[in-house]
Amino acid sequence: MSELAQNGPGKQALDALAALLEEHSTGAGRITPRPRGYRLTPEVRGIFEAAVTQAEASPENTSTMIYANGCYAVGRYEDAAQVYLGILDDDLSDVDARFNLGLAYLRMRDPETAVGIFTGLLDMEPSLAEAYYQRGNGHDDLGLAENALADYTRAIEMDPGYVHAMYNRGIVLAQLGRHHEAVAQFDRVTAAQPDISNAYLNRGASLDELGLHDEAVASYTRAVELNPRNSFAYFNRARTNYYLGNLQESLDDYSEVIELTPDDAEAYNNRGLAYDALGDYDNALVDFDSALELRPEFAEAHSNRGAVKEVLGDWDEALAEYGHSLEADPNMASAHYNAARLYSRTGDVESCLKHLDRVLEIAPQLAEDAAHDEHLGWALEMRKMRQGREPEEGQG
Repeated sequence: MSELAQNGPGKQALDALAALLEEHSTGAGRITPRPRGYRLTPEVRGIFEAAVTQAEASPENTSTMIYANGCYAVGRYEDAAQVYLGILDDDLSDVDARFNLGLAYLRMRDPETAVGIFTGLLDMEPSLAEAYYQRGNGHDDLGLAENALADYTRAIEMDPGYVHAMYNRGIVLAQLGRHHEAVAQFDRVTAAQPDISNAYLNRGASLDELGLHDEAVASYTRAVELNPRNSFAYFNRARTNYYLGNLQESLDDYSEVIELTPDDAEAYNNRGLAYDALGDYDNALVDFDSALELRPEFAEAHSNRGAVKEVLGDWDEALAEYGHSLEADPNMASAHYNAARLYSRTGDVESCLKHLDRVLEIAPQLAEDAAHDEHLGWALEMRKMRQGREPEEGQG
């Protein structure tokens, strides 16, 4: 090779791209993928894109692992995959190219192909913890939770400090409803790496599922201490505090969520419920309106807005809101229940019972509430009386 080829612009561009890949932990050989959800900052992405463009100006660069990894780093997964396939055409035993190809197919949302690639790789390199971890991600994407759990477990057995595998194992345990084990798993994650905000977030979610709500609040609090921009942790803490009756704390946290994610219709709706529970109906209506501006077919927000209108004595508008809720979701039990109560109050027994029958069909667990409700109990009794007076089949 001539000195010009060894040190020319093409080689310099490739070296610059390789240095960039190493600097940002992607790697110039086998890729070190960042955690799921990680994104390059716009500034760094722009630098990467310029480096890839400069490298591909020399055709000899476009068949190299470095160029392929650069394409992967900027989201050009199909281009990256084609290069990895070309490398494997020349050398089927290239472990790094096979591993990177599996990653590219995961990013292209083709987990089935990715799982096949990682399975083949593990036949070649059965002690490769990263391959078990990534195959676990593919199994998870395919909805094969038990397979994913087995892969993450195997990765941890091979590398006991593999925090990403530990974290994902906790996620899958929670998906499987094994919340005691999930909490224990997230405890291992935080012991190994105490600064992962989402580990405390997911730990709190499993504690909530176990009915340990005060402990869940403490876990969410630690999550937001570690990452004050973790809107999911604020949201979960707000929801749990609402359940516990800590209404002002709930309202404050939903306000934080809205500050961080102003397009979150759920946060507006739920903050409206907190205002409603505090008797601040004006602000409750403002929040329900904001939720509906963001999501006009938000059935729950329509139902909640109707409930406030009912409290304020605007029964016609309340019924209209319950109707809007049921147009958006005919199985919205709360809207049927509220409509039944309001029709009962207006003396429209037929409409009351029509909605009440739907409530008991959709959410039979509300039967006891209805029986003890001052507006619905008598309607249920009246229906029983009517049924008692109906002649049996075959009688005149």
